[in-house]
Amino acid sequence: MYLYVRKDVAQQLWDYGAAPPQAIELLPDPMAQARVDLGAEQVWGTVGTEPGLFNHPRGIAIGPEGNLYVVDTDNHRVQIFDPDGSFLREWGSNCNLATGTGCTDPDGDGPLALGDGQFQEPWGITVSDNGRVYVTDTWNHRIQVFDSAGTFQDKWGTYGQTDDATSLLYGPRDIAIDDSGRMFVTDTGNKRIMVFAQNGGYLDQWGGGGVLAGQFEEPVGIDVDAEGNIYVADTWNQRVQVFDSDLVPLREWPVEAWYGDSVLNKPYLALDDEGRVYITDPEGYLVIVYSNEGDLLATFGQFGYDEASFTLPTGIDVDAEGYIYVTDTDGQRVIKFEPLP
Repeated sequence: MYLYVRKDVAQQLWDYGAAPPQAIELLPDPMAQARVDLGAEQVWGTVGTEPGLFNHPRGIAIGPEGNLYVVDTDNHRVQIFDPDGSFLREWGSNCNLATGTGCTDPDGDGPLALGDGQFQEPWGITVSDNGRVYVTDTWNHRIQVFDSAGTFQDKWGTYGQTDDATSLLYGPRDIAIDDSGRMFVTDTGNKRIMVFAQNGGYLDQWGGGGVLAGQFEEPVGIDVDAEGNIYVADTWNQRVQVFDSDLVPLREWPVEAWYGDSVLNKPYLALDDEGRVYITDPEGYLVIVYSNEGDLLATFGQFGYDEASFTLPTGIDVDAEGYIYVTDTDGQRVIKFEPLP
């Protein structure tokens, strides 16, 4: 509704006692107060299809040997680099299982099926202690498993919108493994977390849409700490939720970020060896760091194309020495930051 007031009438109203509002002092911005300036140790990548180049990289994981595994989402492949960004190897190509477009039989009439080892926009990745690589093949709605060389090993999941089925997934975005070998998958479209054995056997699930503890709206990033507690980026509820190893809610804290609900605003999170929680704020161009109790510790980043800025920070992981690796998705690169002071 619009109300238009003639200028001479507005002047009369002002003369009859209308006054400008009182100035108020704005509260300090906690994100700005927590800002630290971290230097970029290494930056690599630009747009392209050749080895070492990217087309919207997203999830990133550090393997037991220290190498970096990056899902090069729109190139439909996994790329592996050493900690300084030197390209090592790659695997994958595009296959849309729903239409059959691009899908190939990797070994003719052998045991592998059409599309095994291929992807439709993979978003998440993790590597187990024994070097097995688990990838959320997001828009083929499944998990695929490889050895460290990229040889296909296993798969599970198929498309379905559901509240209770044990094998259906709807756009899974991230994956994490605890010390007992359980696998936690953010089944984003179904607003839940699925729990599997490493062979894909169904173990458990929890969630459903809502704002109560244990419910989710667009869960994306997930990680597990040394005590087996599970941390989830509950994006559209603008909070991090923490669960114990029995999947019982422990605590949560609000996140002053994640305002958008676009397909690009999909934050990931990671924990370091000191229990600090790192989250990306893609459309805020930030990394935000909390204690494991939710206390704000640090922020870094801003919009830009220089080595310490972001255009869309998405995937994140932290190595044993504290170096922080972030995929700058729209910048088509990976940035390695020095450890927090």
